Amino acid sequence: MHGIVHKTLETYVVDRTDEETWERVVDRADLEPQLYLQVSHYDDREIDAVLETLTELAPQDRRTIERGFGRTLAPELLSTFNAHIRTDRDILELLADLETVTAEIDAATEKASLPDVSSRRDGDEVTVTYETHRETTYCGLAHGVLEGLLAAFDADGTVTEQACDREDDIDACRFLVTIEDEE
Repeated sequence: MHGIVHKTLETYVVDRTDEETWERVVDRADLEPQLYLQVSHYDDREIDAVLETLTELAPQDRRTIERGFGRTLAPELLSTFNAHIRTDRDILELLADLETVTAEIDAATEKASLPDVSSRRDGDEVTVTYETHRETTYCGLAHGVLEGLLAAFDADGTVTEQACDREDDIDACRFLVTIEDEE
């Protein structure tokens, strides 16, 4: 997984707790302490181990933690991969073109292993389908990233999960992003 995910997860935990808590999470997850670099790649199992440990320690369930983390990750993804995002787009245009954006990032980033993302726009709504080849699906993370994109664009809208591979016996998660009309 791209280092930005690992680095942002560390930031997410430290911002909500403190450095000592992060160190305790890493220790309980049985990971070696290390400096995560945004430009490097790390094993997915490290993210899973940290998320599982957080779930054991926190009152929130894993999906809620993933979702909060996703909201934090979204602006970092926008910043890191801004060369692949046209600045003249509004949020609906970006969401409608997520398949192209993720394909460009995947092609341009060495060792990238991005999920398959597709979208379909209908007026002020975009249906986003997220499918990953990873053992863990991270649908909560995807939900949070979409919410974080709305916040980054100062868009008044909602993200509603329509289907989840964990619960609906399908191979993808599907979300409906609705932007409220600004009057």
